Amino acid sequence: MNRKTAQDFDQELLILFDAYVHGTIDRRGFLERAQKFATASMTAGALLAALSPNFAAGQQIAKDDKRLKTELLSYASSAGSGTVRGYLAKPANASGKLPGVLVIYENRGLNPHIEDIARRLALDNFLAFAPDALTPLGGYPGDEDKARELFSKLDQKSAPKTL
Repeated sequence: MNRKTAQDFDQELLILFDAYVHGTIDRRGFLERAQKFATASMTAGALLAALSPNFAAGQQIAKDDKRLKTELLSYASSAGSGTVRGYLAKPANASGKLPGVLVIYENRGLNPHIEDIARRLALDNFLAFAPDALTPLGGYPGDEDKARELFSKLDQKSAPKTL
């Protein structure tokens, strides 16, 4: 079965999903409101699954790609309030200085998609670093819903600064 794209969904449903993704409504609220878009072949739960990211399907560069060197590292916060963890990717054959790219994301943390973006940049001969802003709360939890919830719990004043 082919994965649907945004063009396959009603715009109102996409707006509803955006509200869910950004925490304006919760999962139950999404499912209740998405019910009107459900059909015999696609329930509200199936709509949520179809709209949600599939990191395995979206991965373009394997974690163990031999053309790259990757590592998780920690560094002191610029605010002096702890450490921040991040994902570093660079070409395996790199020598000398490389241009750097800081990979920033919205509100999900250092998920597999963001790591893949860093690897793609490294294959284009960049030093790519993706900090995990969820470090103070244990880092990316492996689940998009949990990551979104964690972001709302970050203490913006005392959280380690990524830069």
